[in-house]
Amino acid sequence: MDAVAALAFVVFGAALVLPGAAQPALAAGLGLDLAASGLVASALSLGLGAGVVAGGPLADRLPRRPVFAGAAALAALAALSLAAFPSFAGALAASVGVGVGAGVYETLLNAAVPERRPQAAAARLSLLHASATLGAGLGAPLLGALAGAAGFTVAYGALGAAFAAVALLGLGVRFPPPPGARLPVPAPLALGALAPWMLAAFAYVGLETALSVFAAPHALAGGLDAARGMRALSAFWLGLLAARVAFAALRRPASARQLRAAGAAGAAILAAGVLGGAAPELVFGATGLALGIVFPVVVLLAGDAAPLRRASAVGVVVGAGALGGFVVPWLAGALGDLAGTGPALLALAGLLLLLPAVLRSAPR
Repeated sequence: MDAVAALAFVVFGAALVLPGAAQPALAAGLGLDLAASGLVASALSLGLGAGVVAGGPLADRLPRRPVFAGAAALAALAALSLAAFPSFAGALAASVGVGVGAGVYETLLNAAVPERRPQAAAARLSLLHASATLGAGLGAPLLGALAGAAGFTVAYGALGAAFAAVALLGLGVRFPPPPGARLPVPAPLALGALAPWMLAAFAYVGLETALSVFAAPHALAGGLDAARGMRALSAFWLGLLAARVAFAALRRPASARQLRAAGAAGAAILAAGVLGGAAPELVFGATGLALGIVFPVVVLLAGDAAPLRRASAVGVVVGAGALGGFVVPWLAGALGDLAGTGPALLALAGLLLLLPAVLRSAPR
């Protein structure tokens, strides 16, 4: 199961960056302006949010193999459909479909991986999310080059083929049985107990998405070229990857204390780097290194808060993260237009302080 789960998260990571990587080809091929291109990325976020929330009850109550394979097949069909309907509406529909399918299986795997071997859950989940980081890091240049050379439909077709391979491999995987299937009615889900994890996910995913938007503009505002901004963004993803692999190697149990420390460190590094005028590659890379463990640990502890409905709890929390990915970049962008990229990045650093604030009384 672990190998297929890792591959599924690599493809998931590539899907996250495809709208941005293929943006020049999409804009040229379909005549899209920046606002329309942004809607394509937003459609992916909206589909992802719907998928991760819907995937919770499905993974808690139904046989997981067909749910996983069906979700991957839906994402494959959605990506491949853009070749048949190369239009703005087709791009929006493809993005929503990819988001829904990938979101459903993300929630399923976030629940199933810790259930298989609970004693090693933190390390295994950290490696799983490192796979998504690797997929994003490799997918952006590869799919971007493919879209530029052969057109956006070919890039989306390649992603669809990768999702189809995940669906076929998933048919041979034995997943842990859904814990809620034994219950005559679903166990109650206490949203109040999940609220701190929801806020933490909202802040983290919002910041992660917003930093992707601000990398190049921040470099340009400092008198550097856009290539420095892209290197800063790569440094951020490499920092995330390194932190997740290191955390898995240490095999330490997850705790809310780690999240509080990571949020405070990330906020301090980002704020100090912006105020001190440090090289953007250094600022973004160090911020990623500080924050790498946040999302997998949030996912694990949220699931532990509702063991009989782990997938549903994870889906709600990751859905809150998707909402952050939709709202925070927009608000930070408005602040950046008004006051510049420096104040916007400082506001994002302040957002990270939600982690030590809302998790202050968390039990672990």
